[in-house]
Amino acid sequence: MAESEHPPDEASEHRDSDAEDAGPGTRRAEALLTTTGSARAQATQALFRPDFDDDDDLPHISLGSLSSEPQERTAATRVLPPVRRLGGGLVEIPRGRDIDPLEALMTNPVVPESKRFCWNCGRPVGRSSSGNKDEGQGASEGWCPSCGSPYSFLPQLNPGDIVAGQYEVKGCIAHGGLGWVYLAFDHNVNDRPVVLKGLVHSGDAEAQAIAMAERQFLAEVVHPQIVQIFNFVEHKDRRGDPVGYIVMEYIGGQSLKQHPRDGKAEKLPVAEAIAYLLEILPALSYLHSIGLVYNDLKPENIMLTEDQLKLIDLGAVSRVNSFGYLYGTPGFQAPEIVRTGPTVATDIYTVGRTLAALTLNLRTRDGRYVDGLPDDDPVLAAHDSFGRLLRRATDPDPRRRFVSAEEMSAQLMGVLREVVSRESGVPRPGLSTIFSPNRSTFGVELLVAHTDVYLDGQVHSERLTAREIVTAMAVPLVNPADVAAPVLQATVLSQPVQTLDSLRAARHGSLSADDVELSESIELPLMEVRALLDLGDVAKATRKLDDLAERVGWQWRLVWYRAVAALLTADYDAATEHFTEVLDTFPGELAPKLALAATAELAGDTDAHKFYETVWKTNDGVISAAFGWARALSAQGDRAGAVRTLDEVPATSRHFTTARLTSAVTLMSGRSTGEITEEEIRDAARRVEALPPTEPRVLQIRAVVLGGALDWLADNEASTNHILGYPFTEHGLRLGVEAALRNLARVAPTQRHRYTLVDMANTVRPTSTF
Repeated sequence: MAESEHPPDEASEHRDSDAEDAGPGTRRAEALLTTTGSARAQATQALFRPDFDDDDDLPHISLGSLSSEPQERTAATRVLPPVRRLGGGLVEIPRGRDIDPLEALMTNPVVPESKRFCWNCGRPVGRSSSGNKDEGQGASEGWCPSCGSPYSFLPQLNPGDIVAGQYEVKGCIAHGGLGWVYLAFDHNVNDRPVVLKGLVHSGDAEAQAIAMAERQFLAEVVHPQIVQIFNFVEHKDRRGDPVGYIVMEYIGGQSLKQHPRDGKAEKLPVAEAIAYLLEILPALSYLHSIGLVYNDLKPENIMLTEDQLKLIDLGAVSRVNSFGYLYGTPGFQAPEIVRTGPTVATDIYTVGRTLAALTLNLRTRDGRYVDGLPDDDPVLAAHDSFGRLLRRATDPDPRRRFVSAEEMSAQLMGVLREVVSRESGVPRPGLSTIFSPNRSTFGVELLVAHTDVYLDGQVHSERLTAREIVTAMAVPLVNPADVAAPVLQATVLSQPVQTLDSLRAARHGSLSADDVELSESIELPLMEVRALLDLGDVAKATRKLDDLAERVGWQWRLVWYRAVAALLTADYDAATEHFTEVLDTFPGELAPKLALAATAELAGDTDAHKFYETVWKTNDGVISAAFGWARALSAQGDRAGAVRTLDEVPATSRHFTTARLTSAVTLMSGRSTGEITEEEIRDAARRVEALPPTEPRVLQIRAVVLGGALDWLADNEASTNHILGYPFTEHGLRLGVEAALRNLARVAPTQRHRYTLVDMANTVRPTSTF
């Protein structure tokens, strides 16, 4: 039920802490197509597509919420470290505890009235007439007053029952919409614990027969993150009708719905939730690779054990684009599934909704999560990239979602690196699978280059240029699936003119293309566009982009190069729009964030410089981001923050010395003497003094620091302790500035500039007394 179909009701819409307790078990969900106000809470349900029914239909069933009432627990038999690492080793999480099978048995298997719904029509059944417990409980079995279908919330198997001559039932461990879930011991295999779960509702005899015939393929699904199916068996119910059961391995542990904070309603940290889903996405990718769709991903279907995470409940698994009854959970299920059938995109949607349910306070209505994300959630405010990822994964248009589980995994990993880096204060860099590393740096020498006027007499700009940014930025990697990929790989990092020559040769057959039809390539014209933009030929590059767009439609690489073209023509609004579109598509990538930060700096928008910080905190190898973030902080008046950022440049970086020089200039320049403190002057001096005398720019920065100190001393008082080898007095500082200027004059490139420096030295030298 889409949110737009029913306006929010203050009496029924609330945060998701209530939804976790209110939902009934797993059931068929064709009632979602009605407009009644009956409560269809967030449990697995089926959607029926009668107009598309065919011979390959599969009834799809899913295990619902594993609510249980465990008996007293016994001591664990193994001692393992209390924590483990997931998410590529980035996230440390508490280790789960495997629950002994007998501990999981429910002592009083009763379905609460709030979770009793008709399996056929979804209406409430088995309720007391007034809802008052003191006036008696509703009937646990009977006939639905709305559709006449029989229902029973009593266990159909009792302790001691032998199913299929092999499985001894021990009792109930959970209840879902398809009935009770039972623990049994397999007498044929060393009394191993197994789980028995009904295939479909016992009242649907025809569906029972179909399910037994058509669910056998699940036994062939084998993946370490997916529960194993052992068998399919039948057993007669209380009325003597045969009921089909799936026999699955017993997974001792807790579901992610039960896991957060020992059962409390608190949400998981974003990093922990992402780490869990990164473990599960390979299982979904495996299913997709063999033509299957899981359909019912949600926290209660992900089990956390001592050693691993596993997907449980394959009852809702179906073939891609299959029709008939489609099982899923309202609030998690993709809205278009009735129209499209199960697809990779519908599974991606459930991944996004599962992440949202684990981390956000989602609103609920009528016992299910409301579609969409809460804009006011503080988690989204704190983690911009995470919010972008959720919005793409759950986009109402399936064409705009991640195209595969692998693509979503790559972006989740990027977002995880960003989150962990920010929270730990330790950069967690990683290689992108779709962007090259940055080709160069930009803005690194802006501030110190301004002082080169002392060295050569030339005025140097302190502003970035679009050309400098474009030639330094990362570029999209060649799509390996493109027909011209083998030809283009060698030209990725070539100079623009050389690239154009190589591409021209490829078009005319001078380069071997192994009989490939290069006219079908998308990457070849894109490579030409990139080279043209590097050369500054925006008009020709734009024409090629327009021609390519007419042929192939929307492609994110086209959007990227349109952003670059807009940047070169100073159309900063268009550049921001296009770079943002790429970022929304790939929220885990640093390249569009760095591009947006640089665009914002050119446009004079200091608020958007936050992306410099994000990139730098995540990857301290992107030196351009450190200097950009320092410039932004300095422009905002936070000189101390700018200096701290520059101090974070690693000593192993070839830009380490430039960072130290820039920090000294940052402390001394662009402010009045009333805004500078003696401690800042001495700090700047210490930074210069720590650099080797062979550094070419040390002399000019010494002149800047000593000259700034001399100006400062005219309006302030200071201790006489030496700085840069001279007393902190007017006489001492004049001597220091004179010496620095005369040393600069000795290495001046021209005679004219040498005379200028000597004149300046004579002007500043202290007065001599004879």
